[in-house]
Amino acid sequence: MRPHKLKAAFLEDFNLIGMGAALALSAATLNPLPLLVAVAAEAAYLLFVPDSKWFERRLDHKYDQEIIRRREDLKREVFPQIRTSARDRFARLESVRSQIEAQAKNEDRWFREAMRKLDFLMEKYLQFALKEAHFCSYLRTLERDIEGVVEPPPVQQVYTKGKDRRKPEREPQGLPEPTEKFIDGTVNRIQGHYNGEIQEIDDKITEDPDFPTRRVVEKRKEILQRRHEYVGRIGLILHNLGGQMQLMQDTFGLINDEIRARSPEQVLADIDEVVITSNSLTDAIEEVASLEDLVARL
Repeated sequence: MRPHKLKAAFLEDFNLIGMGAALALSAATLNPLPLLVAVAAEAAYLLFVPDSKWFERRLDHKYDQEIIRRREDLKREVFPQIRTSARDRFARLESVRSQIEAQAKNEDRWFREAMRKLDFLMEKYLQFALKEAHFCSYLRTLERDIEGVVEPPPVQQVYTKGKDRRKPEREPQGLPEPTEKFIDGTVNRIQGHYNGEIQEIDDKITEDPDFPTRRVVEKRKEILQRRHEYVGRIGLILHNLGGQMQLMQDTFGLINDEIRARSPEQVLADIDEVVITSNSLTDAIEEVASLEDLVARL
């Protein structure tokens, strides 16, 4: 969130240094005059500067730089954990964003608002790519567990020397491509395994309703049912993640194609629709995370 202009103006380094110097001078000389002059100057500064075009441009520039810094930090965190294909798609998003900015470089507020929303979607894209990799890796681990396959320890990521130090030399180990075939096939195999174990428990309860460990077995059945539900939710989320990330790419392309020909209202409306669906998907992911915590506590 952008800080309020008045608060941002007050917190400017030169303003705080000036006020601090005036306070120190008054304290050192036991003379309130420097402080009174500084307070009067501060009042005039806060009355006129925050609403000036100069300060508006300064605030916009600082905010843009903060967005860039935050995105670069997020890239350094996310890139080693996702596939090269996802990194390449994000690089194309960055390229399209630069083209959009170059096409309509101006001071219109609507354009700055549009660019900020595109920046928001770019951060969402990285977050979704990381979640996609996490869920795919989790499904692969579950599949290997039911197959009795022991996974080797993860390989430490090594970075190449040179201009781009963010790109690892190899893919994250064992990270599958989130294709429809992989998602549906893996989910079906895992859920089928759980169904088989649940059926075995039901058969055992039917054959001997009073066996001593019935309570323990019924608890295990509850856990298996929860895991069955959780895996299904992950599969659905993965499908939604893939669709949403593709929608983001298509929207960036559409804005790049038509930003000169469409009205500001139309451009902003197109972006807002993607922002809304991205936020809804984020909420769904958080619900899955809550379900994961619940399963872990059983």
